[in-house]
Order: sequence, then structure tokens, then C-alpha cells
Amino acid sequence: ESLSRFRGTGFFVCHFPFSFLPEHARIGVLQSRIGEESPLKVINFYGGAAIGKSTIAADMYSKLKRMGYRTELVGEFAKWLWYQNATDIVEDQLYLFAEQAHRTRTLEKYNVDFAICDSPLPLNIIYNREPSDAFNTLVMQEFNRYDNLNYLLRRNDEFLAVDGRPETDLPQAKEKDQQILAVLEKYSVPYTVISPWETDKVLLDLKIKR
Repeated sequence: ESLSRFRGTGFFVCHFPFSFLPEHARIGVLQSRIGEESPLKVINFYGGAAIGKSTIAADMYSKLKRMGYRTELVGEFAKWLWYQNATDIVEDQLYLFAEQAHRTRTLEKYNVDFAICDSPLPLNIIYNREPSDAFNTLVMQEFNRYDNLNYLLRRNDEFLAVDGRPETDLPQAKEKDQQILAVLEKYSVPYTVISPWETDKVLLDLKIKR
């Protein structure tokens, strides 16, 4: 077969590039693997570029690890592709979504307590260059498998740090903030607004005492 299941994680690996499949076929493959809800708790940080997602995610990861919890970061796959100048792959949002979903499912398989995401699955809807109801439904089905805790970060203009991606100028970043808010509202995703240094608030929500 040209597709085979990858170590029981529920997704497939291709013996030829996944991007070679037509979009409807790729969506069909992924939809066939969406199953029951997962007990994995996922802590999601939302916001446009340079709002502090990676910073608070790293801080949260460090604190939970030092408390003895099995915690892992699910970092932004697209950022690594930007660093490698792989711009053609960055434009394939279905591939980026599949990679992000696969990483999260791998953590689920190994009974991780907390997965911390600085690029939550719903962001795939915003960055998709070819909008599609089928794709949006797929993203939200996969997202809703997990026990999600969602935080929309409050932007501090002084926190802006250029990281080399096109959208890191402030007006574009703020526009993405509004698009993210719109997606959360459209799909009734519950969220809390916090600043990028308020990890203690997250710990309180998790009912974890420092």
C-alpha cells in the first residue's frame, strides 16, 4: 500500500509525499482516522505573530515539568519550515495540519499529562490559503477530541519581536489577532484572555498549586 498507519497514532505516513495526493483524498484519509475523544489535556495559546505564544508556552512547560507532570511542547511546525526556507511546504496548510495533529496524537499515545501548543489546531483555519468547509470541519473535529484549555493572549506592543516571518509587522499581527478571535467565536471555543506572563492564572485553572 502507498499509505500505512504510523505506530498506532491514528494517522498515516506516506511512502510518497502526502502533498502529492489531491486535497479531497488527503482530507478523506485524515477524516477516516478521527475517532473517540481523548483524555489528553491540551493547553492552547492563541494570538497573532510576536504576541508571546512561544514565550508563555515555554514558561508553562518549564513550570509543569518541575512540578513532576509529564508535559510536552507541540511547537509551531510552520516556523521551522520558515527557518529552512521551505516556503512551498508552508503554503500547504493541510500538510501542516496533519503534522501538528500527528504530533499531538503521539503524545496522547504515550499518556502525557499536558500538551502545550503555541500553534493550536484551529489556527490552521486562519492560515489556510484555500478556504474549505470540509477542511474547517476536519480541523475542528480533531481539535474537539481533546480536553482543551484555551487562552487568547493580550497584545503588548512593546513585546513585539521580529522573528523573520512576513506577518511580524505590527498591523498585520493585529489583523491576525482579530481573525483568531473571530474563529474562536464562530466555533464557540471557550477561552480566557490573559497576558503572556500570566502562567499562574493557567495553573489556577488547572487547579494546580505551586
